[in-house]
Amino acid sequence: MHFIKPESLDKDSIILDVRDEGEYAKERLALPHIVIKADSVNPDEFMAEYNPEGNKTVNILCTSGGIASEVAERFENAGYPNVAVVVGGIIEAEYEGVKVLKN
Repeated sequence: MHFIKPESLDKDSIILDVRDEGEYAKERLALPHIVIKADSVNPDEFMAEYNPEGNKTVNILCTSGGIASEVAERFENAGYPNVAVVVGGIIEAEYEGVKVLKN
């Protein structure tokens, strides 16, 4: 499993936020991202829609990294090794200075 520091993300990154609606409503990255609740993520459908060439890394974000790791493992088990867990999730992103929007 691969890991990426939040400060390495940019506007060209594929970012998948797997938190639930309540968590997402409170705070979210200011960078472009896709939101799909963790238990609803289908790796095959996601890759077909958002990474059809399969050449970019999908960076998976949750609150602190635990759920993102589980989702990344599902991608890897489905044959997609080009996924990375955002270390520390949204908590670490904000701590590292990545712009986070809050409601």
